[in-house]
Amino acid sequence: MASRITLSPTMKNFIRCAGLSGSLAIGLGVYGAHAMKDDTPEELRRLFQLAQTYHLLHSVALLAVPLVSRPIITGSLFLGGLSFFCGPMYYRAITNDPQFRQITPYGGALLIAGWLSIAFL
Repeated sequence: MASRITLSPTMKNFIRCAGLSGSLAIGLGVYGAHAMKDDTPEELRRLFQLAQTYHLLHSVALLAVPLVSRPIITGSLFLGGLSFFCGPMYYRAITNDPQFRQITPYGGALLIAGWLSIAFL
């Protein structure tokens, strides 16, 4: 008989966020592969693909949040990074409107901080 791991409600929420985020990343990948217009510039297609790659990678990383020493910090950094890094890239790739691109570096910094929190906290 397999043993079950007991997680706090907060940790269960991070697991739920990972599942929701991963399913969103897959759905957006399907959109990018099938619904983006053929006349979409290659630069915007690459931007969309980059957002989708980082989105899926960090959705999987969220699954490990309950295993780290400071899970709330790490999970919050990853979720913030996903929102502020991938979100503006998706938006620009879909609309060709660069108005939110100034936010992207902050999102990237949050993702980096999330990985560093695993290493040093």
